[in-house]
Amino acid sequence: MNGKTIQLRDGGGNAFDAYLSEPPEGSGPGIVVGLDIYGLRPTYEKMADRFAERGYFVLVPDIFWDVEPVEDVNTLGQAVTNYRTTLNMPTCIEATRTAMAALGDIPILTGGVGVIGFCLGGNLAYLGATRLGAAAAASYYGTRIHTFLDELDRVGCPTLLHMAEHDATYSDEDRDRILEAVADSERVEAHVYTAPHGFANFDSPIHDAAATE
Repeated sequence: MNGKTIQLRDGGGNAFDAYLSEPPEGSGPGIVVGLDIYGLRPTYEKMADRFAERGYFVLVPDIFWDVEPVEDVNTLGQAVTNYRTTLNMPTCIEATRTAMAALGDIPILTGGVGVIGFCLGGNLAYLGATRLGAAAAASYYGTRIHTFLDELDRVGCPTLLHMAEHDATYSDEDRDRILEAVADSERVEAHVYTAPHGFANFDSPIHDAAATE
């Protein structure tokens, strides 16, 4: 890994970890990366390093710092540890806000701060565009965007929604609600892939290289 773990403090003074990766040279824009329900791990550190190599300052906050993971079974029937039932959404949003502010304080950062998120983090990317003043947003298979459609008119930046055609985390009807809602939006563009939820997780057995590319 090329980055390092740093400590951030949110508006309430709570300290939590984040992974910071910086471009090898020069300045550039910032990216906050929103985690999936499996939490901060080497997959996301490698992802941050890849973005940094392309000229970005990247910060991956531990959005689950205040809760414990639970044992669960994933869509492949495998035993896993995740935060699906314990996550605290206000904490996730505040950690994202804090990370955006931390990147914005870097003197040589140029071009603003965007948010990219996956699964649960895909919702945070969308909310970054509606609530947190992101300069750009890219949501990968956000699991709750259909519950935030009333905020669509508050999207303040170019926003991409990368969606699975049949997402196991919500119904096809909810998928269609999202697509219909954003169809005429000037700032939100949706792309649907014939790939499963989680297709862009390159360390997963369900990774779909074509869809990810």
